[in-house]
Amino acid sequence: MIFDKSALTVEQQLSLLKERGMVVGNEDKAKMYLSNISYYRLSAYWHTFLENPKTNHRFSKGTTFEDAFDTYVFDRKLRLYIFDEIERIEIALRTTIIHNFCLQYGNNWYENKSLFRGQDSYFYRFNSILQEEMSKTREVFIKHYREKYNEPPNPPAWMALELASFGQLSMLYKNLKNCEARKKVAQHFGLDERVLESWLEALAYIRNACAHHMRLWNRKLPRTPMLPRNPKLTWLKEVPVPENANRIYVIISSINYLLSSISPGNSFPKKINDLLAKYPKLPKHYMGFTKNWKEEAIWKTNS
Repeated sequence: MIFDKSALTVEQQLSLLKERGMVVGNEDKAKMYLSNISYYRLSAYWHTFLENPKTNHRFSKGTTFEDAFDTYVFDRKLRLYIFDEIERIEIALRTTIIHNFCLQYGNNWYENKSLFRGQDSYFYRFNSILQEEMSKTREVFIKHYREKYNEPPNPPAWMALELASFGQLSMLYKNLKNCEARKKVAQHFGLDERVLESWLEALAYIRNACAHHMRLWNRKLPRTPMLPRNPKLTWLKEVPVPENANRIYVIISSINYLLSSISPGNSFPKKINDLLAKYPKLPKHYMGFTKNWKEEAIWKTNS
């Protein structure tokens, strides 16, 4: 099949939306948004407003441009909240891995091949990435180490792993052999090792989605995060049905859980409650929210 669609002017895009049944209250404002955000990006948000079958491209009666655009704004704010909190989790994860492994295996444990699972491929790939990062970084602490010390050739883990991304830390944890230090990392977050490994993989994916401004609110994860059977901290009483277990509700709940171990009394539950209250028309089922999610202890706020 040959792709034969042509680019449309902003005026033509707006006319097409109106032909398909969308109500446009302020055309000048709509044109401004289409000029700066693009029809294609916004179409992912108004897709949920289409009647079935969606291939007919007809909007449900009463659908407004403003309603569709509000979904985009909501998603943008949600991404910013999530990205900010994942930063906290990343720093805590890095700190906890470094602390426990350095105490048990020494400063440069990341160069110890015997600590890694299976074949040597991941060990060599991870250390190759670190070497590349250390060779090109402008961080003063790496430069200082190499100017002052010549043994060992590479800096200790608390310096070297500062250059590792969240995704690299996630893969590092996944590829470390079972040991007391690895177990203590999971215990720090109130989880067992397999659940933490699963959550870190999901959060790495979501972090990348946030960094690239990808849609979150109705996105499905490529893999469903594992749910804890015996959580040490407050968790969900009602988990989403299986078809919703890979939606954003499970992700923000896991973020909330992890934050409760590293930053008790944090403002994330209030931010999520306030954000959803600001956009009451937003269909929450696309995010996998359970019917009584506001009654969950993990989402209760003090104000």
